[in-house]
Amino acid sequence: MASKQKQRSLGEMISTVCFYGVGAYFLLDGSQARVDGASVQHYAGLWAAGVLCLLGGARFVISDWLNSWRRRQR
Repeated sequence: MASKQKQRSLGEMISTVCFYGVGAYFLLDGSQARVDGASVQHYAGLWAAGVLCLLGGARFVISDWLNSWRRRQR
């Protein structure tokens, strides 16, 4: 059975790239803050923001995975 993927708009692609870029930046900045001796709240907050941005970039993949998982549960 051939699966038909939804075409993503240019805006959706741009926002996905931005999510990944900002997420990588926050993870790297959090790692540098830890090396520099920042407080745990500081670098853990940057890491959390980075992970959430990476998940935001993967929102379509996560949505497709959840939809296929729900179909299998029926």
